[in-house]
Amino acid sequence: SLSRQSQDAKRFSQAAQARRFVVNDATTEDVLQLQPDVVLASRRWNARHQQGLLQQQGVRNVTVPFPTDWPGIFASTLKIGQAMGREAAARALVADVQARLARLQATPRPLSALYLRPNGGSAGARTHVDAVLSAAGLRNHATALGLQGWGRIDLERILLDPPDVFIVPALVNDSSFAKSSFSRHPQLQALMAARQVVLLQENDWGCSNWQLVEAAEAVAAQVDAGWAKTSQPAGARS
Repeated sequence: SLSRQSQDAKRFSQAAQARRFVVNDATTEDVLQLQPDVVLASRRWNARHQQGLLQQQGVRNVTVPFPTDWPGIFASTLKIGQAMGREAAARALVADVQARLARLQATPRPLSALYLRPNGGSAGARTHVDAVLSAAGLRNHATALGLQGWGRIDLERILLDPPDVFIVPALVNDSSFAKSSFSRHPQLQALMAARQVVLLQENDWGCSNWQLVEAAEAVAAQVDAGWAKTSQPAGARS
């Protein structure tokens, strides 16, 4: 059984596969009614619900990590595979992702990239966004601007020290952020018009798991396509 939200295609990239399974409302009572052998849950879910009640009913509760780098993602994948009795499949999946990452790294992309939400939110070192940008062979510009973890970057800093590439996510929960004056500022709009903008339509960025390789591949493909048109980095043209 999967969370009911898993069938929302606007939020999850594997919604079609999720529809093959029974859904639950992610309450302790709903989960117990399904009589599972094992529950895979985040720390946030475990903090809100009664782990003790699950244990009393003989249900094994496995906390799903939220890693911020590829070694952590691989370890998490193997942990979940083992909990589900699918360790061999998990190892094969990790090997496939590692091969895909190696292919990405084979093409140099000496560009700086800034992941930027409409309200100025971004992600620096020690985030899964940083792992995606590194996998795509890009330098995380938020880290260069001094951001550690998740946070917001001032408009003035972006204008004074712009990246070669902007990475703009299409987040379903960002409707309020989209109205932010930050994203509508004429100077930022002019800067983004002069630089390459990678628009992310996929839902592969929401969770820190093996699917981030698909996000890295999508970013790399768009960067390569834009670079091929200009034959030089955006920063060199400015």
